[in-house]
Amino acid sequence: MEYRTLGRTGLRVSTLGLGGHTYPVGPDGFCTPEERARLVARLEAGGVNYFDTTWLNEVELLADSFRRADVGEGCHVSLQFVDGVSDPAWREKLRGELESRLALLGYSQAPLFLMGVGNRCPELGEIVAALEAMARLRDEGLIRWIGLSCHEISRFDALADAIEQADLIDYLMIRFNPKYPQASERLFPVARSRNVGIVGMKAFCWDCGPDQWGRRISVFEPVEASGRTPAPAAFTAAQESLRWVLQQPGLATTVPAMNAPWEAEQNLRAVADLRRPADVSGFAPYLDRLWGPAQLTALAHSAESAAIRQRAEALLR
Repeated sequence: MEYRTLGRTGLRVSTLGLGGHTYPVGPDGFCTPEERARLVARLEAGGVNYFDTTWLNEVELLADSFRRADVGEGCHVSLQFVDGVSDPAWREKLRGELESRLALLGYSQAPLFLMGVGNRCPELGEIVAALEAMARLRDEGLIRWIGLSCHEISRFDALADAIEQADLIDYLMIRFNPKYPQASERLFPVARSRNVGIVGMKAFCWDCGPDQWGRRISVFEPVEASGRTPAPAAFTAAQESLRWVLQQPGLATTVPAMNAPWEAEQNLRAVADLRRPADVSGFAPYLDRLWGPAQLTALAHSAESAAIRQRAEALLR
């Protein structure tokens, strides 16, 4: 595992992190809590030390996995007020969102805390106000490093402006993948000039946002079991996407969601040696991830994830 410095935080983070989103865990879900804990333990044993979290139930699940697997010491956990800046009531909710997550993890201070910009495209002034509010919580000792999360490309210039004007951002989590590399145009250079750490997201599930919510199927979801274990000398398209992201200048880590052991093994293998350039020459079929009827039918019947099967069935209807 390669480790990089997350900007001004000074934290040495693994190039592969674990994303916050998980398929449902429990009796009717994708796996049991014990299986989820084993997945987290495997990633930690493979060198992963950066864990992203999103909604409160996923913070609770990570805390449970840490306890069951007896891991977490030396790991860096990022907490997030999801879509917070777009919430009209974020000023009233911010402290509660933070404190509820601290309680679940047993922390007295958030080592890393983000507010999501969200889908309502808040203006620069509102983004700066959110940063100032987090900075006050940092002054109280409740947060160590603060940042913003954003998958809305139209807000990237506003984030760059916020870095230059307020200089309060310690790290960013940004949508960045072969289909949407726009963050590299201005935002990444500005961030690097102020030593702002960069975390990539959406390495696999390229599209996101309200206009995509009816299409939430990863472009790389395998159907048949034989497709989950690549030939020793080859990388899958998902692995090449992950490698491409990590080979771009300035990124410290990226945080794909992982929900099964085969995903963890493929991702660990993909980042084991990043010296060979990623091959994205065959990505044209993936640029639009709305599958056709034949692919949706196969996913509805054979995808490992119940969540993916159900979404495919709904799209077929």
